[in-house]
Amino acid sequence: MKEGFSIPFNRLVMALFTFGLIGTAIALFWITYLGSLSIAEHEIARSARSTATLSGLVFTQHLEKLEGHIRAVAASPEIRDALEADDRATAKKVIERETEGMTSAVLDILLIDRPDEESWINGSLGLIDLSHQLPPAIRSAMPPDIWVTYTDHESDQEIVTAALSILVLDPESGEAIARIFGGTTVTDSFTLPGELAKTLRAQDLAFYYKDTLIAGIGDLTTEVLPDGLITDNDEVGHHLRDDNLYVYTPLMRSMDGHQLSTVTKQPIDTLQKVKETYTRMFMPFLIYTAVLAIGAALLVNRITSAGLGRLVSYAMSLRQSQQVTPPKPGLISEFNKLARMFQAAFESMRVRDAQFKDMIDGSLHGVLVHADNRILYVNDALLKMLGYDPGSPEQLVGAPSPAIYAPEEHGRLSSYYTANENNDTPRAHEIKGIRKDRQTVWLEQHVRITDWNGAPAYYATITDISERKRQEQLATRNANFDILTGLPNRRLLIDRLRQTLQRNKQLGELTALMILDLDRFKTVNETYGANAGDHVIRTVATRLTEVLGPDQTVARMGGDEFAILLTDPEDRWQIEQTVRDILSEVEKPIVLENDTRVVLSGSLGITLSPNDGLEDEALLQQADTSMYQAKSESGASYRFYASRMNEQTARTGQIEISLRAAIEEGNLHLNFQPIMDFPKGRIVSCEVLARWSDPELGDVHPVEFIKIAEESGLIVPLGEWVLRETCAFFQSCNRNGLQLDSISANISPRQCRETGFVSQLQTILTETGTEPSRLQLEITESIKFEDQRVNPVDILEAISSLGVRISLDDFGTGYSSLSYLKRLPVDTLKIDRTFIKDIERDKDGQALVEAMVAMARSLGISVICEGAETQEQCSLVSSFGCTLIQGFGIARPMSAEDFRDYLGRINGRNEAAVKTG
Repeated sequence: MKEGFSIPFNRLVMALFTFGLIGTAIALFWITYLGSLSIAEHEIARSARSTATLSGLVFTQHLEKLEGHIRAVAASPEIRDALEADDRATAKKVIERETEGMTSAVLDILLIDRPDEESWINGSLGLIDLSHQLPPAIRSAMPPDIWVTYTDHESDQEIVTAALSILVLDPESGEAIARIFGGTTVTDSFTLPGELAKTLRAQDLAFYYKDTLIAGIGDLTTEVLPDGLITDNDEVGHHLRDDNLYVYTPLMRSMDGHQLSTVTKQPIDTLQKVKETYTRMFMPFLIYTAVLAIGAALLVNRITSAGLGRLVSYAMSLRQSQQVTPPKPGLISEFNKLARMFQAAFESMRVRDAQFKDMIDGSLHGVLVHADNRILYVNDALLKMLGYDPGSPEQLVGAPSPAIYAPEEHGRLSSYYTANENNDTPRAHEIKGIRKDRQTVWLEQHVRITDWNGAPAYYATITDISERKRQEQLATRNANFDILTGLPNRRLLIDRLRQTLQRNKQLGELTALMILDLDRFKTVNETYGANAGDHVIRTVATRLTEVLGPDQTVARMGGDEFAILLTDPEDRWQIEQTVRDILSEVEKPIVLENDTRVVLSGSLGITLSPNDGLEDEALLQQADTSMYQAKSESGASYRFYASRMNEQTARTGQIEISLRAAIEEGNLHLNFQPIMDFPKGRIVSCEVLARWSDPELGDVHPVEFIKIAEESGLIVPLGEWVLRETCAFFQSCNRNGLQLDSISANISPRQCRETGFVSQLQTILTETGTEPSRLQLEITESIKFEDQRVNPVDILEAISSLGVRISLDDFGTGYSSLSYLKRLPVDTLKIDRTFIKDIERDKDGQALVEAMVAMARSLGISVICEGAETQEQCSLVSSFGCTLIQGFGIARPMSAEDFRDYLGRINGRNEAAVKTG
C-alpha cells in the first residue's frame, strides 16, 4: 500500500492538546469580553430610561405648576363676581395678582372666554398672537381639565402651545359661566428647557415637535441627530454616537396627533473603557495561556510515549515471529487493551486458516481455482451448478479451464484474465457457462489472483445468474413498452424520435409528431370504474395501430394520452387526412363489458420537424402545447403548433410562479366597491375585489390571474387570504365608527369543495370576531363541481347554517337560474350588468329587470343591480323596486383608505362606537 502523509502520535497529541487549551482560553476570554459589553450596554439603556423618566416627570411638574396658577384664578370668588357683574377691571386685577411672582413656570397665555363673548379678558403676554397660537375654534374644542398641545400649521412659523381649559361654575346652579384658558408657548420658552437641563444635569437639551426643533439649549440646537432617534410612537428611544448618549423622550401628543418630545445629549465612555481594558489584558493573557498549554502538552507526551513505544515493538515482533510474549502492562489502559487484542488476533488467525478450506468446500457459491489453463480446484457448489455429481471434484480437476465456458466466450475470457493480470479491469464479469448436458447457463464470476501451493493462480467465485438474466430481459421490455396496451412507452418513443430526427438531418425528410388526449375520459373512468377505463385505453390503442399500420410508431405516454410518430409523410395535406382518420376512429362507440356504449372524442396537437425544430424534448413540448390549445378551444379537433402557443404557455407559467410568491408574501391587495341603498343615499355594503400588481408583470387583470389560480389550485390559499382580510377590514371599519351593515366576498367552486372549507370559514369568523350575518359570500349561478362526490347544495347549506349570507352573482346569464333558486339557500340575487347596460333605451331589458325584481321579492330574496354606470340608470332601476345598486354610477372600486374616507363622508361616523371601540 502506498504510504501517505503521516505524523508521529506524540507530536499530534502535543499539538492538539496545546491548540485545544489555547483555543478554549481565547474563547472564554472572548465570551467574558462580550458579556462585559452586554452589561455595559444594559447599563446605558437603563441610564437612558432613567433620563427619559426624569424628563417626563420634570415636564409634568412644570405643567402642574402652571395648572395651579390657572386653577387659583378659576377658584377665585372675585372672578365669579366680576363675571356676573361684567366687571373686566376687577377680573384683570385678579389675573395680574395671581400671575405675579411666577418665575420658573410662566403662563404665556391666560384669558377668559364667556359663553357670549370670546376673549372677555386677555391676560396673556403682549407678544402672544392668540389667533395663531390658540384661536377660538381650537379653544371651543378643548376638553376641560386636560392639557393639550396645539400648532397652527398654516402660520409662517409653527409655534407649539401647551394649554389647559378650566370651567368657572356658578355655585348655585352648577352651570359653566366662563372658561379660563392658560398655557405656555413651548417654542419660545426658556424656563422649561433650562429647568429640564438643570434637573438632568445636561449641557445639551432640545424640544422637538414631530421632527422639528422648537426650543433647546447647547449643541442640540444646531446638531444633526442620529438617524431613527426621533419617531412618532410613544416609546423611549436612545442612541450612542461618538461616546455621547442621545435620549429621546415622548412627552405628549398634540390635538392633531403629533408628538411633542425632548432629546438630551450626555457624554458616556462606559463601552470605550471596557474595550480599552480588555485590549490591554489580551496579550499578557495569551502569553500566560500559551506557556501553560505547552507545559501541559509536554507532560502528556512524556506519559504516552513510553507506553506507545512498547506497543509498537510488540506489534513488530508479532509480524516477525509466531510466538511472542506480550509486554508488561503500562500506565495507559488502552495500550494494554491493544496488546491483548493483538495477541488474540494472532491466535484467531491461525484458527481461521485451518477453517478456511472447510468454508470453501461448504460454500453455496461455486469456487474455481485454475492456473496455466488447468483446473486446480472446484467445490461441490460449482459441480452442482454445472450438472456434475457433488463430492467428485475429479470430474473437472485437471481438465482445461475453458471447458466449463461456452465456446463463444473463450476469446473474451482470455482478455479478461490478461486484463486482470495488468489490473486494468473490474474483477467481476458475466459470462456464459456450459453444463454437463451442454445447456447454456449464465454465470457471474469474481476473479482475483492468489497463491496456490506457492504458485500464482486465479481464484474465482461463481454464481448462477440465469434467473436474474431472465428478469433483466423482462424488465427491459417493461422499461420500453406499456404494460396495459403493449405499445411503446415514452422512453422508447423518445429513442425512436431521436433516430428519426437524426435521419431527417441526413435525408431532409419530414416528420410529424402528434399528441392525442381523450376528451371526457375522466368521466368514463369515474362513472364506470378503472376496469372500464383500461378497456377504453386498450381499444383506442388497437384502433390507432390499425389506422396507422406497422410502419408508424404509436406510443402511450401515460393516462389517456398517446403519441404518434408519423415518418416521411408526403405533405401537410396527407398529415391532415391521417389526423382526420385518427379522430374518426377514436369517436366510434366503444362497448364496455356490461354492454354499455360510450362515445369519446380526442384532441390532437401536431408539430412538424424540421419546420418546428430538431430537438426531441422541444418537439414533445410543442405537440403537447398545441394539443392543449385544441382541447381548450373546443375539443374533438386538432391544431398545428404555432410559436404564439409557447408564449402564452410561458406567460401562464410565469404568472403561476409569481402569483404563488405573491400569496405567500402577502403582496396582493384588496379594492372595495360600494353598494348603496339608492333612495336613502346610504352605503349598506361593499364588494371586495382582489387586485395584483407584480414588479415584473405589472398590473395583472383579475380575469387572467383568477383563471390561472383556479386551474393551479392557488385559488384555495388566495381565497382564504381574501376571506380573512375581508373580515378584518369590516371589523376595523366598525371599530372606527364607520357605519357599514355588511361586506361581500367572492368564493369559487374549487375553494368550496376543499375538505374543511366550512370549518376554515368558521375559524376565520371566530378569530376576527365577525358576526356571520354581516358576511355575504358570492357564488356564480353556473356553479358546478367537477368532483361528482361533492354536492354544491350541501356545501352552501352548511355555509348558510353558520349564519353567513349567500349571494347569487351574474344572475340571468346561466341556463338554470330558476332551478338554482329552488335548490340553493340564496339570500340575495345580483342582476348581471348585461341587463343594465343601455337599459334606459332597452324596453325589453327594462321588462326583464322588473320581472326579476318582482320574482325575487315574491321569494323573499333581496336584489342588487350591478353595472349601473349613470345616475339615470340608477334612478330607473330604483323605480323598478331594486333599491340596492352597485356600479360606476355610485362609485368605482377603491383602495381601503379611500373607501373609509368615502364611507365616512356618505354615512357619517358613529362617535360613540369610536369611543367604546
